[in-house]
Amino acid sequence: MSRTFARLLPLLSAFLSAQEPPDEMARLLGTPVIIASRLQQDQEQAPSAVFVVTRTDIERYGWRELADILRTLPGFDFGNDGTALIGLSERGIWAHEGKALLMVNGIQTSPLHNGNVNYYGNYPAELIERVEVIRGPGSAVYGQFAGAAVINLITRSAEDPEAGRFTLRGTTLGAGDHGQGGYLVTNGRFSNGVALSLNAGYQTSPFSRQPYVDTFLTGQSFSQDKGNTRREVSNLFAEVKALGTSLSLVRVAFQEAQVDGGGSGNGNPVLPGFAPGILGTASRIVQGIRIQRTTPVTSRLSLETRAELLENTGGSVYPQELNANGVNHSGTERGRFVADAGLRWNLPYPGALLVGGGFIQDRERSVDLQNRGALRDPQDPANLVPQETLQTRYGYLEYTQQAGAWGLTTGGRYEDSGLSHAFAPRLGLTFVRGRFNAKLLYGEAFRSPTLFQTYSTFFVFKGYLRPEIIRSRELELGWRLGPASVLRLNLYRMSVTRAISFGLDGSDLYYVNAGSTHSKGAEASLEVRRSGWGGFANLSYTRPDGAVDAFVVDSRGKAFLGISPLKANLGAYVHLGPLQVAPSLLYASAREGQTARSAQSGIVSGELLPNLVESAPEPGRVLLNLSVTWKDWLGAGTEARLTGTNLGAASYPLLQPYYGAHAPLPANDRMVSLDLVWRF
Repeated sequence: MSRTFARLLPLLSAFLSAQEPPDEMARLLGTPVIIASRLQQDQEQAPSAVFVVTRTDIERYGWRELADILRTLPGFDFGNDGTALIGLSERGIWAHEGKALLMVNGIQTSPLHNGNVNYYGNYPAELIERVEVIRGPGSAVYGQFAGAAVINLITRSAEDPEAGRFTLRGTTLGAGDHGQGGYLVTNGRFSNGVALSLNAGYQTSPFSRQPYVDTFLTGQSFSQDKGNTRREVSNLFAEVKALGTSLSLVRVAFQEAQVDGGGSGNGNPVLPGFAPGILGTASRIVQGIRIQRTTPVTSRLSLETRAELLENTGGSVYPQELNANGVNHSGTERGRFVADAGLRWNLPYPGALLVGGGFIQDRERSVDLQNRGALRDPQDPANLVPQETLQTRYGYLEYTQQAGAWGLTTGGRYEDSGLSHAFAPRLGLTFVRGRFNAKLLYGEAFRSPTLFQTYSTFFVFKGYLRPEIIRSRELELGWRLGPASVLRLNLYRMSVTRAISFGLDGSDLYYVNAGSTHSKGAEASLEVRRSGWGGFANLSYTRPDGAVDAFVVDSRGKAFLGISPLKANLGAYVHLGPLQVAPSLLYASAREGQTARSAQSGIVSGELLPNLVESAPEPGRVLLNLSVTWKDWLGAGTEARLTGTNLGAASYPLLQPYYGAHAPLPANDRMVSLDLVWRF
């Protein structure tokens, strides 16, 4: 097979090089990325498996939100943790609860209490100019929550060429549910040197009209009716630059119906022992502000300083007198202050040394229904207080060196909070010569326990937690088959040890360090980017490797629960005069999901694992999408974009990637959207 591939590669290269001019691919690979090391580097020299999605890609393929974008990348998939919380898996690892860091313009938006992110409906693609993704650990640069992946959404910058865009969106789902949105992107520069940008949007997003069967509590079926799984979200991202200093603001506010083993609205099943309608809405605000500056000290030495203030306000999921020791989560507030300073020395030969450190102070305030403290005192866990703080000090070092075709990156980050301490080293070796490049990567990451996981009376105290450790080894090979095309192959092995795991002891919930997960696999991707036509194809395969927690694999231990072992994406675009047509499809192979008998056996056992660990196959699925854009339909600067998602099937179910309580969730119903765009 290797000989056949070697013979086909020159033919493929010749075909893809046959037409000129070279265009977008060469520009993309030459555009610096900063996510890998906080240093501007070409993608081929960046010491991580980096994937970049541009604004042009988003408009060509009609991607409507972050989930659409991530699903097209190799290695990424989604699973359900209740209907209003759709989490990410990466390379077989369930990256929910703090194993994937999500940022907007470098500001953390992963919630501070456990890092859970809902990837459906929160981050509209109309506000995104660029997405940079690390597949693999990123704690050496970013610290906590960056274990399996780092995702940075980049919006319109104050320094981008002046332009504006206003978009109106209308969406219809299934048998008549509707959504709508409006988005504004603009920026400008002023004569006094001040520059600013504003990215704002509001939308309502329907989710599914397919019936949800509650396998855990009642076995009843109820519809996901209008408003039952609708998400309402507003986004505000802004930046001001003046006098060499930038001020950035990020704010995401949402509310949603929460369905977790039951339903909300008139279609609720009646839960045993509880009145109808006990499950209601959840709301949350995630916001942050950052000020940063780079100050030259000498011609080669500069001081990089940054201060951030993050804030999360949590929403109520259940009436708390019925769950979790009466903690009033609608009143919970969490905050973080970060101060960071680093010295960067640009070496006289191609390379750089970055040395720095910083301080983090986390704060959590939580009370019960009687407004009494709902957090444990660290000195006496039996004593309850309304507020706790946690101070973390950290230091980091990174050395990069380029010597001809070879590049070396090494360094790490150390954190000590008093509650726990961890070190994340990294080592990357890159090689670029002609059209060929290679990366040999090793990295470690950590997930430290949070204040919520350690001190909240939502959980029974089982002793202090240690950081979870994630390790990754990877080989990437890349070929520029032509000036507008590139082929990549990635081989990897990832492991999670000392996992911070959720436990159940009778009716008591708790966190504990327990178990390990190992995955290995391969990914391949081909991209062709020309101004008139192009496309992409990628393939990813993952499987458990060695000793793996029974909690996250099927009953035979051969595949990860809820995640397709094989995933393939294929997309293309072509310009036909004023029309741009872009079909795409995703194939996900058969998966294993927990059976209803297995979920229900957990009610009797009172344990985290049900008495009966049993899974059943879920057939493979194909998502067929089509986007058609009509440019200048009402004059210069106007566009009309019609996008259809999952045109060939009624729904694409999401499964729970662990043994627990949640039923398969019908999702991704056939959906059609119309965007009307005005550029100014």
